[in-house]
Amino acid sequence: MSLFDRQEKKTINEAINIVRTTKNAVLVDVRSKEDYDKHHVAGAISIPYNRLDLAEHRIRSKDLLVYVYGSYYHKPRAIVKKLRKTGFTNIHACGYFEEHNVNPS
Repeated sequence: MSLFDRQEKKTINEAINIVRTTKNAVLVDVRSKEDYDKHHVAGAISIPYNRLDLAEHRIRSKDLLVYVYGSYYHKPRAIVKKLRKTGFTNIHACGYFEEHNVNPS
């Protein structure tokens, strides 16, 4: 991970707020289809970790701002690295679904 990645890291809740207030931004859920179908962030695009080939069809441009969330088992950082290699230029990991709406004590 580069220094730039560490400075730009957002939590899942921060990424949700950015995506909801930014015109050309999307949130991608890379958990399994079954997990997505049970619960997901409203508006998130499902691209399961084992079907990354769907990314080019489900994300309309490789230049869009993309935030990827996963789970403790489906690591978003690893998925981001793979998708960067396919040409996505503004893609970032933003944490785990398990952290969604968790309020710190």
